[in-house]
Amino acid sequence: MIHHLKMKLSFLTLILISLFAYGADEITISKAFIKMPRPGVDVTAGFATVKSTSDLKVIEVSNKNFKKIELHSMKMDNGVMEMRKLTDPKLGPNSPLVLSPGNDHLMLFGLKEKLEPGENLDLTFVFKDAKNNKITKAFKFVVK
Repeated sequence: MIHHLKMKLSFLTLILISLFAYGADEITISKAFIKMPRPGVDVTAGFATVKSTSDLKVIEVSNKNFKKIELHSMKMDNGVMEMRKLTDPKLGPNSPLVLSPGNDHLMLFGLKEKLEPGENLDLTFVFKDAKNNKITKAFKFVVK
């Protein structure tokens, strides 16, 4: 009888673990690259598509080789292209965060060490979910 109860308890534990794992946020990235900076310039841009199975807000992006990384938008205003820092970048199951040339993008400031074409850099993203939990995830970006 005790053996039977232990088996049931083990089975229930596995089911609960599976449910929690299934319900976890899944965050993926594609087309992730950093533009090779022009010679003598310590600022560049990064691009990617970030997808999530739940609603998230990007609160920080960082890499040890840059002093600061921000998310920016580009919008035409009276015939002039303006770049602005995004104050509340969000993504969700039906709304990926698309960072592309000429649109929303990453601005990487204060390059500390020279980049090489083809080099991979880990950019660390910090997200907040609907319950205000922080989720930290590093993604590989290739220098092009």
